[in-house]
This record gives sequence, C-alpha cells and structure tokens, in this order.
Amino acid sequence: MKTDFIILFSFYFVSIISTFGYGFYLQKIINIPFKKRCLGYSLLIGFFFLTLYSYFSNFFYEHNIYHNLIVLIIGLFLFYLNDIKKLLIKKNFKILIILFLLLFISFLIFKSHDDFPYYHFPYTYYLTQSSSFVGIGQFNHGFRTPSSLFYFNSLFYLPVIKFNLFHIGSAIIYGSAIYIFFSNITENIKKKEINYLYYYNLLSLIFILVFFYRLAEHGTDRSAQILILLIVTEIFKIFNLKKISNYEVSIISILFAITISLKAFYFLYGLILIPLLVIVLKRIGFRNLILKVFFNRTFYFSLLLLIFVLITNFLNTGCLIYPLVNSCFTNFDWSIQVKEIEMMRLHYEGWSKAGKTPSYVVNDLSNYVKDFNWLNNWINKYFFFKVTDFLLGIVVLIIIFLVTFYSKKKIKKNSKKEIIYLYFAIIILLIEWFVNHPALRYGGYSLIAVSFFVPFSLLLEKNKNNMNSIKKKTFIIILISTIIFGLRNVDRINNENKKYNYNVILNPYYKVDDSYFRIEKQTHNIIKNYKDCLKDKNACNTEDEYFIKTKMGKYIFIRKKDKF
Repeated sequence: MKTDFIILFSFYFVSIISTFGYGFYLQKIINIPFKKRCLGYSLLIGFFFLTLYSYFSNFFYEHNIYHNLIVLIIGLFLFYLNDIKKLLIKKNFKILIILFLLLFISFLIFKSHDDFPYYHFPYTYYLTQSSSFVGIGQFNHGFRTPSSLFYFNSLFYLPVIKFNLFHIGSAIIYGSAIYIFFSNITENIKKKEINYLYYYNLLSLIFILVFFYRLAEHGTDRSAQILILLIVTEIFKIFNLKKISNYEVSIISILFAITISLKAFYFLYGLILIPLLVIVLKRIGFRNLILKVFFNRTFYFSLLLLIFVLITNFLNTGCLIYPLVNSCFTNFDWSIQVKEIEMMRLHYEGWSKAGKTPSYVVNDLSNYVKDFNWLNNWINKYFFFKVTDFLLGIVVLIIIFLVTFYSKKKIKKNSKKEIIYLYFAIIILLIEWFVNHPALRYGGYSLIAVSFFVPFSLLLEKNKNNMNSIKKKTFIIILISTIIFGLRNVDRINNENKKYNYNVILNPYYKVDDSYFRIEKQTHNIIKNYKDCLKDKNACNTEDEYFIKTKMGKYIFIRKKDKF
C-alpha cells in the first residue's frame, strides 16, 4: 500500500523531531550556552537523553506502544516549547531537514544487517514486551553484548508503524555526524580558517558519505566508529582553544558515553583522552581541570549511562563486560560459566582473525589465535580483499584531495606537538586492534581512516589557496559525494527490488519473519510453564532446559544443565 510509505516517512520525521525536543531540553539542564549550540549535537544529546532514560525505565516496565507514545508526544511538546517559529525560519534548521530528507533514501531497506535478525531485532523487541529479565543472556550470544542502540530504538515501537523503526537510532547518529562535520566546515570558511581541522572535517564528511552509505550495514559498529571520528575533531577543537568551557567537557563526555554504550570494548579508546588531559593540565592546571570535570553536570549524566550499561551487562550475564573473564562473577544462578565465556572469547577472536566463518573453522582455534599463527591465513582470507579494498578507497580519496587542494604556494606552519601526542595514541590503538581483533568492524574503519587523515590534513594546511577557490572546491567535492551517496543507494534499492521484489512505495518496510520473535516466544513459554507450576506441580514441563526464580518481582532465568 502506498499509505505505508507515507506512514514510514511521517514517523521517521516525527521521531527525529521528538528526539530534538529532548536534546533542546537537556541542553538547558546542563547549561550549554545558546550561542554554542550546534543542531547536530542537539540531536545527539537527545539521543543520549533518551538512551539514558531507556536503560533506567526498562528496569521497571516494558517499552510498550502506550508508554512510547507518551514519550514521543512529550518530545514533540518540548520541541514546541523551544520556540518553534524562530527555529523553523533559521537557515541551519532548514539545512538539517534537507539533510534528513536525503538520508531517508538510506533508511529504506529490505535486507538488514546480518546480526539484525540474530539479536538486534530480538533484543529490541524483547525490551518492548518485558521489563528487564535477569539471565536473558543465556538465550542468545548476542544478548550478552547489548548495545544502547537497542534501548534507544525500543522507544520507537509505536502505534501503526510498530517495530519498523528499529533502525532509527543509526539514522540519527549518521545524520547528526554529517551535519556536525558540515557545520564545522562552514564555520571554518566563515572565519577564513583553512587549517588542518578544516581538512580533517572535510575528509571525515566525505568518508562517511561515500564509505558508510548503506545504513543497513551500520549495525552497532559503524555508528560507534562515526562517533570516534567526531571525538577526534572535538579534541582538535580543544587543542585550538585558548579557554576551555563546560561546553567542551560536556560534548566530549556525551560522545564517549554514547560510543562506549554502543560497544563496551570502546572503553579502550579512553587512551586518546590522555594527550587531551596532558594539554589541558598544562593550560589550566590540575585544580581548574578538576573543577571543569567534576562540577560539570553532563559528566555525571555520562557516568550514569555507563553505570546502567554495566548493570545491564551484569544482569544479563553475570559479567560487567562480556566476555572479559576478569569482569565476571560466576557464583550467581544466572551467571555464564567461565568455560563458556572463554569459548566465546575464543570464538570472537578467531572470527576477527579469519579463523572462523559461518562455513569455515580452522583446526585448533586456540592455537591459531596465539602469537601471529593467524597472520598468513588472515592476509589471504581477509586482508585480500576486504582491507585492501578499503585501503584503496582511502588512498583514492586522499589523491582526489591532493589534486583538488594542492598549491605550489606554501604557508609556514608551527609544529603541533599536541597533535603528535594524539596521533601516537591512535597508532597504539591501531596496533592493539591489529594484534587482538583485526576486523574492520571492530574499530578498524575509524582507526585506519584517522591514521591517514591526520597527517594528510597537516600536509594540506601548508598549501596556500584563494578563499573563493577553497569555497568552490569544497562545494563541488561535497556535492559530488552527496550525489554518489544518493546514486549508490538508488542502485542498492534497485538491486533489492530485483532480488527480493522489494517495492519501496507499496511495501517500504524491512524484512521480518517469525524467526525474529523466537526469543520472545521462548521466554514467554518458560514463564507460562513457571506460572502453571505454581498453580499445579503436575502441570509442570520438567524437561525444559531452563527454570525460573523470582526476586523483587524480577524473573531470573537459570539453565538446568551446563551444556559446556
């Protein structure tokens, strides 16, 4: 039905506007000055606020249609209170609306991410049907590493559209990042500051438009890597400031909190904060740094989100960060046992090192992942052609920039030691990535991109160009990238139409079948059996693999026999 397309389009925009409303509201609470507000960050802050609320609220009640409708309406009301008339006539808001109009083409998908039917959809749907269970990680390996995207998306299980907005979170992060990079570029042009930060923002913008054009492939990994690119640009901004305000502390706190909540292993990326802390300490001293951080409301909101993430992980698996054995408590009824944790850690490492695929597993996986026994096989099966294709794309992008912005006239620039410190931290993280989990989705995209973009941006800022020429070249390169983004998505939709008979006008929703609801059905049957047992012990199904205990009104799922 054609009305389905209109419904999806309408809910897509209403959800974004509602998220804006919460973003505007939180900015007032955390005292972000109006003149410093960026609409892209307003939307990300809304994402942050709703994610924080989602974790908290699901401890007590499910995110059903009625609850979510109230959340949506409150967001729209908060948006209205932000003086909607003034906002709608502002140029920046119009640009943002046009951006999300363009991004809607990437929102139209039939074939979702490979992990979407496995655990992204089932976990999000579970949040809409039940308040948090204890031990839910025993039913699905993916349920042991939930992402904040699932919690955010669960708030958009709404009347009529139902579960067809379970990828709205990725669209919001993607659109926000594009707008922020674009705003940074236009701000630099306005101030006539064509420096390394300008080129880094432009490279990052083109990179995510061209390389991350398929929203269906974002999963939970690419959203986090897009935010890593943003974190680096915010650190660069702080390097260029003479005075550091609460705004900068707030933005860095929120970006890190969201990134870590998307994927827990991004705790490691706290390493890139060390160069920042060193520079800030030199500029304002230890006492002022403490005042800036510990008297900043956002810091505590961010800390609270991370605490909720750890508590959720613990209630799901018995581990604070799964499958990090040292963070696990195996003496609880619902705890995943050490042997299984180690097996899954080996599975993840083996997969990232090309030792394990859906159709192929090396002999003696535990020996394979040790030292560099995996290197030769990884080079043959993964480096060629996944990494090489990505590297080739990066090199082509850099060559295009070199040809576009090269000038025989050079400008002398002072050395920037703080950037060298940050770059050193990036290289350490790149080495850690290569040694422990060398798959592009596990941080490789952003680390490799940044390791190229930073030195190249420093090189480009030495070129002296006419300001009008810079504006024209920048406009052309962004326009071409936007056209490429659009054409690649049109081609993708056309291919999905041929392969799956996907008609975006008549049926614009992604594929969902009965298998997507299997975990919900399984837990429902176990709870039903538990209630039947309470009424009549003879009605119990004693052959079920799981049984239930209750404590403080919570269902605790316990596996009868350890399969491992």
